[in-house]
Amino acid sequence: MSIPITGVLLLPLGLILAVAPWRYCLAGLMVFAMMSPAAVVNAGNFGLQPGYYLALLLLGRTAIQVAANRFTLNGFVIARMQPLLWFLALAFLVLFIALCFFQTIETLPGSSGFKSGMTHPFRLARENYTQAFYLMLNLCLIYAMAHNGARQKTAALAQLWDRALVCGLVFAVLVCLWQFASLYGALPFPSDFFYSNAGYPRADSQSMVGLFRINGPFEEPSTLGYTFTGYLLYAWGRYGERPTGATVAMIAACILCMLVSTSTTAFLGLFLFFCFASFDVMTGRTRLLPRTGEMTSGFIIALAAIAAVLLSFMVAVAANWAAINIILHNTLFNKTGSTSFQQRSFADDLALQIFVKTHGIGIGLGSHKANSLLLTLLSNTGLVGVLLFGAFAWMLLRWRSRRRPERRVLSARPFQLGLAGLLAIHLFSNPNLSSLTLWLSMGGLLALQAWERVHAPAAKHAMPEATLKPWREPLQASL
Repeated sequence: MSIPITGVLLLPLGLILAVAPWRYCLAGLMVFAMMSPAAVVNAGNFGLQPGYYLALLLLGRTAIQVAANRFTLNGFVIARMQPLLWFLALAFLVLFIALCFFQTIETLPGSSGFKSGMTHPFRLARENYTQAFYLMLNLCLIYAMAHNGARQKTAALAQLWDRALVCGLVFAVLVCLWQFASLYGALPFPSDFFYSNAGYPRADSQSMVGLFRINGPFEEPSTLGYTFTGYLLYAWGRYGERPTGATVAMIAACILCMLVSTSTTAFLGLFLFFCFASFDVMTGRTRLLPRTGEMTSGFIIALAAIAAVLLSFMVAVAANWAAINIILHNTLFNKTGSTSFQQRSFADDLALQIFVKTHGIGIGLGSHKANSLLLTLLSNTGLVGVLLFGAFAWMLLRWRSRRRPERRVLSARPFQLGLAGLLAIHLFSNPNLSSLTLWLSMGGLLALQAWERVHAPAAKHAMPEATLKPWREPLQASL
């Protein structure tokens, strides 16, 4: 076991954040989650990501709080998490059935890297254990976020979660700009700090026809595109309620980072943003420019700065149009002819075959990795697993706050747009169920629901206190 430079700096910082007020925990959790290819501790080929390290500390903090409160759990949160709890039980049941009946079915686990020549009959492997562990850890993290979120009394939880997302976004943008300046301007960049995880092969500083592809603090450019799609849609929802210069700068920064990544996932995210933004503008939900009385000096300064950057960007595009034209053809127009596309298509076809051969039951979580989360879940947990996971996500997306709007406090819509962007990308790429960004987004929305139920007058009468007793009494009686 070894501790890289990342761990030397982040291990003590995580301990400080774990005992700090909850608003700092949320901000630290979002920043730590951005460093997925880093590790605070490496043990062989396994590295503990900073985000999951801090998540484990926060789970310990929550466990102490629950124990100090006579082991009283939040019944509302547990009731909302029922689809995920059933999903967890189903994952173990499907794995048991697969071990009994489906050991002759060909699979392609995640460690094979989409290489069609590495398929093998299903067997219990390391991926099954790790995915089960990550699923249980993420479920506990969602509960911890909602449990602690409901206890916040000093400020609106939406305001705290908004600040946490802004911290994560600003950190990711700064690292992307730092890497860009390093690749094109020879500015020193601590790559060993951001890419220290022994479980991930180094994929930074990729280039295509002489131009570098930016991946920032993420594993590769496609992961950048996935994460910034969520951030971009969240920033657009924020702009609809808070059209300030800071929000405009957030949108512009997301678009810039996605463009310089030159990944297909990023271009898909930009297309989704264009669709959402066009729909909001055409339906009148969001004004493209704020009213004259609402336009602040910061908004005008932000527009001027964006115009200057856009002009410089267009000059750079014109100077490198030949290379950019080749990149666009390789990542968009001729994508189907690439070896990567063919390998991922093979994994998708194999996922559908597994779904059919197992009669819709699945082969067990972690046994096969397709190109998208939808096909991965369909082949791993079957149709029932997809419906249970989708039911929980849909419950978060369709929730409407009954709290009276307050000044400078966002509604749930910006956060729901961010989650919708992540889920939309999961339909086409990013098959990782253990993506911490996704679970934090879902945990933040569930925490907002739990906080509103405690603090909103209309919500206090929606579920009487008696409904919590079925969760409290059996647990207390067993102790």
